[in-house]
Amino acid sequence: MTNRKLQLFLILLITFIAFVVNNGAIEANIMEARNLTTAREMLEENNWLEPTMNGELRLEKPPLPTWIAAVMMKLCGAENLSLLRLPSALAGFLMVFFLYHLTSQISEDPLLRFLVACTSATSFYIFFLARDMSWDIFCHAFMIGAISLIHKGMKGKGEGWSAFLGAGILMGLSFLSKGPVSFYALLLPYLIARSFTYGWKGANTRKWRLITMVLIALVLSFWWPLYIWFSHPEFSAMIAKQESLAWLERSTRPFYHYWSFPAQSGIWAIFAAITLTYPYARQRINKFGNYNFLFIWVFSSVLLLSFFPEKKERYLLPVLLPLAILTAIYFRYLIDAFRGSPTDRTDRIIFRVNTLLMTLICVAIPFVLIFLPKVMECAGYGPHLINFILFWGLAALLVIALRLKNPFMLWMGMVGMVLAVCLSLMPLVPKFAITNPEYRSYQELRHRNDLKAIPFFFNGEIPGKFIEVIWNSGHKVKKWDPVIEPQLPATPPLLFFSNEHPFDVLPAAILKNYHIEVIGHFDSNPGKRGGNKVLSNFATVIQ
Repeated sequence: MTNRKLQLFLILLITFIAFVVNNGAIEANIMEARNLTTAREMLEENNWLEPTMNGELRLEKPPLPTWIAAVMMKLCGAENLSLLRLPSALAGFLMVFFLYHLTSQISEDPLLRFLVACTSATSFYIFFLARDMSWDIFCHAFMIGAISLIHKGMKGKGEGWSAFLGAGILMGLSFLSKGPVSFYALLLPYLIARSFTYGWKGANTRKWRLITMVLIALVLSFWWPLYIWFSHPEFSAMIAKQESLAWLERSTRPFYHYWSFPAQSGIWAIFAAITLTYPYARQRINKFGNYNFLFIWVFSSVLLLSFFPEKKERYLLPVLLPLAILTAIYFRYLIDAFRGSPTDRTDRIIFRVNTLLMTLICVAIPFVLIFLPKVMECAGYGPHLINFILFWGLAALLVIALRLKNPFMLWMGMVGMVLAVCLSLMPLVPKFAITNPEYRSYQELRHRNDLKAIPFFFNGEIPGKFIEVIWNSGHKVKKWDPVIEPQLPATPPLLFFSNEHPFDVLPAAILKNYHIEVIGHFDSNPGKRGGNKVLSNFATVIQ
C-alpha cells in the first residue's frame, strides 16, 4: 500500500464511489437551487459577468462555481442533476489530492498520505458537499491546494517559484468561489498554526516569491468585485451591508455551538475526538507528524468560526481537513504499535471497542432496513440481498481485524462502510425520507410543452425558499398579488402559483372572464409534519 501509482488508483476509485455514484438520488437543496438557477439564466440571457437569479441581480456570491455549473449545463443539459453535480465531485477529488500532497510535505511516511486521502474522502461533510453543487467545496478545495503549495515552497530548497505562483492562482480561485470565507476559516488558522510551530524561517529569502503570490491572489480575487462595484455601486453597497449583517443576525447560535465538531467527520468521529485529547494523543501522533501544528490548526479554525453569531454545520468543512490528517496519523500510529509487543492497554481498549461497535453497526444495518416497510415495498428484495452481502462482508472483515489485532483492516472496514452506504443505501434515501403522502415534484411542470412559453407568477412576494420551486419548475417566477393588482399581470395564458386554492385568491372578475384550469397541487416537502408552506402550492393556468 505504499506504491504511489496503486495509491492514486485506489484514491480515484474511492472518491468516485464516495462523490459520484448515486449522487443524483436526492433533489437539489436551496443552495444548489440558487446556484443552478443562476447558471441556467446565464445561458438563457448569455450574461456571464452580471449574474441574475429569477431575473434579479445575484451578486451575493462570486461567480466561479456558477460559471462552472453553466458550462456543465451547456454540455449536458439541465435535466440530469447527477451530471450537473460532477464539477463538485471533481472539486472534492482535488481537495483529497491536495491533502495527499500536503501530507507528503508534513511526513515522509509513504502510507500516511494514502490514509489521509481516504479518511478525508469518507468524512461526512466532505463527501456530502462533494455531492452538492454549491460554493463551499470549491473555495476550500482551491485553498487547501494553495496551503499545500505554500508549505512545499517554504520547506523546499532552491527557487520554488512554481509553488508560490500556483498558490497565488489557487487563492484567487478560492476568492472567486466564495469571497474571503476560506481565507478566514482555512488559510488564517494554518498561518497561525505554522507561526507557533514551524515558524517562518526562510521567509526573508523568499520575500519576492511571497509578494508575487499575494499580488496574483489580489488581481484574480478582485477583478470581478471591482467590475461589479463600478457597474452597480449602490446595489453592491447594499449587498455588502446585507451580507455583513447576515453573519451577525441570521442563523445565530451560541458561541459553543461548533464544539461538537468531531461529529461532522461522521464515521471517524470517535477517533477524531480521541486525537484531540492532548496528553494521550500528542506522544503518539508526534511519531508521524507535528501534533502541535495540527492541533493548533484545528482549534484556531473552530475558535475563529465561533466568533461569528451565524453558524451552520457546513461551515465546519475547513475544520475537517486538518482533523482528517490527525485521524489518519492516529491510525498510522496504531498500525505501527500493533506490530510490536506488548501494546499499550489504552490503545488495545480503543481498538477493541471501536472494532466491535463498527461490527455491530454493519450487522444491524440490513436488519433495520427490513423493518422499514416503505423501503421493502419500493425497493423489493434485491437491494436488501445486496445490503446483507455488503455489510455482513464488512462485518466479517472487522471480526478478522479484531482477531488478528489489525488496525489497518479496521480502517479499511470503516472506509468500506461509507462506500457501501454510497453504493447501496443512497438510492433508498428518497424512498424512506419522503413520508409526505401528498408529495409531488415541481419538475413535472418543466416537461410540459404547453407551459414552456408562458410566464409564471406567484401570489405575492417571493420567499427565499421558493427558489427550489423556481429551479425544479424550469421557469422564472414573478410576483403578482391579485388583491392589490386585480388585473392580469401579463397577456394570458399564464401560470399562477398560490398556497391557497386559486378560487379563494383570484378576484371575481378574473374567475368570471377567464378560463381557470387548476393543474393540481404540488408539494415538495418530503416530511408529513412541519413542512414549509412555500413549497406547497396550487398551480393554475389562466387563459
